[in-house]
Amino acid sequence: MSLFNEAELRDIIRDEVRTAIRQELGKKPATVGEFVSVADAAQIASVATQTIRVWVREGRLTGYHAGRVLRVRRAELEDFLAAGPSPSSTTQMSPEELADRRFRQRQTAGRERRSNTHGRLPGGAP
Repeated sequence: MSLFNEAELRDIIRDEVRTAIRQELGKKPATVGEFVSVADAAQIASVATQTIRVWVREGRLTGYHAGRVLRVRRAELEDFLAAGPSPSSTTQMSPEELADRRFRQRQTAGRERRSNTHGRLPGGAP
């Protein structure tokens, strides 16, 4: 003969676990230092994932890499969204200026790729 009624004990444990779960779910999650993926950030901001990547590239958001995976701080994203839209440098440029800027960026990128070969042709030939 046991000291406890097994069914009552199960009911008590079940009720306590449910109460603890409800309390934990009711708490606001700590957002300080919480990182979210680009996909989650895009969903929070209601934009495309590429928009998040552009904001990181433009320096409007800080991106953090966990290996190859890009992440952003949730708190920073929420602050950025709360501040509202800020004019980017490209919104004040004419189409010609934008095209010239992109052309110069591609030229610079091409020079950097060529300088990384250290004077050697692809395949290792001098």
